[in-house]
Amino acid sequence: MKRYQGSIGIAEGAALAVTALFIGGVFAVDPKFAYQDGNSTYLTIPLAVILSLTAAVFCINACENTGSKDLAELFKAVFGRIGGVAAAALLSAAFVLAASKPLTCFLTVLHRLVYDGASYWTILAFIYPVILIMAWKGFETLGRMAAVFSGIVFLSAAAAIVSAIPSFETYRLYPLLSGSTAGSLSFTGYETLMLLPPISALLINARGLNGIGYARRIACISGAAAALICGLAQLAVSLVYPYKVLSGLLMPLYRINYLSLSQSYALRLDKLFVMIWLTGALISSAYLIYSPALLIAETAGIKNVRWPVAAISLAVFAVVPLGLRTDFEFTQRFLSLERKYGFMLALLPIAAAALVGALKKKGKK
Repeated sequence: MKRYQGSIGIAEGAALAVTALFIGGVFAVDPKFAYQDGNSTYLTIPLAVILSLTAAVFCINACENTGSKDLAELFKAVFGRIGGVAAAALLSAAFVLAASKPLTCFLTVLHRLVYDGASYWTILAFIYPVILIMAWKGFETLGRMAAVFSGIVFLSAAAAIVSAIPSFETYRLYPLLSGSTAGSLSFTGYETLMLLPPISALLINARGLNGIGYARRIACISGAAAALICGLAQLAVSLVYPYKVLSGLLMPLYRINYLSLSQSYALRLDKLFVMIWLTGALISSAYLIYSPALLIAETAGIKNVRWPVAAISLAVFAVVPLGLRTDFEFTQRFLSLERKYGFMLALLPIAAAALVGALKKKGKK
């Protein structure tokens, strides 16, 4: 089977997973949903990372219990061939949503604030081929690219946060918890849709990470680092803007650059930062396209992973424009269903495989 998986080490795997978690936990946040009752994203998003990591660790334990070398083998061991394909398809739908959401957010910002006058389709014409080529090249290529660019992504984010320190005010954190506990829990559940796929992708690519044991180590490192980084980034944003402002502000980490750079010689630094973060988002989306493609290829017995890569890429490229037109009634219904039940696409197959796999003994598949 042509998997184009290769092999990468702990540093590359962690860089890839942390970058995807950072993009999903900071730049793919739906402001109307996140800040509808107050501001607690600096708590709920790290909690969503921890919940996603917990689910992945239970799934890794099930892999070890059944002797499975990766998630595809676990799905086939616990669900059978047909059931494994169904579980892979369900999880792949979550990957499509997780890959498309950051792209939608970046496209909106680029269209409104960077390339004034350029249409969405003009910008997409430069973004789509890059993602497809990176996903086409496979897991090892993505890991090496993440190792190169992740440091720049995180340093630029740190620079943006440091530049806004003079504008920090603790009173903007109030109310400390959102007015609706149910709303916070609902948002936390929704964030697992964005954050569980990057972690579960490590299980899918366990062979490329030199085994399921290394996948566990990388998942724990990535989860801990992402919870800290996302929490600090969301806390910084919360210290700059009150929640009522944040509820109408897309990608606030990009907007805080204006606070310190408007009268500075570094006026265009914000444009450089958004391009660096966009590069991280492209790598992240390619990672979230290749991984479910590999899962489907292995569960369905498809010999060349590039055919599923092409199919999932088309699905992502179709969902992104849908998210850009929120004025359509169909889009509003789709987004409402995604917020309420989208997390089940990711959590159900992972949780079911972990539970059933925990009850099976090694060698008895």
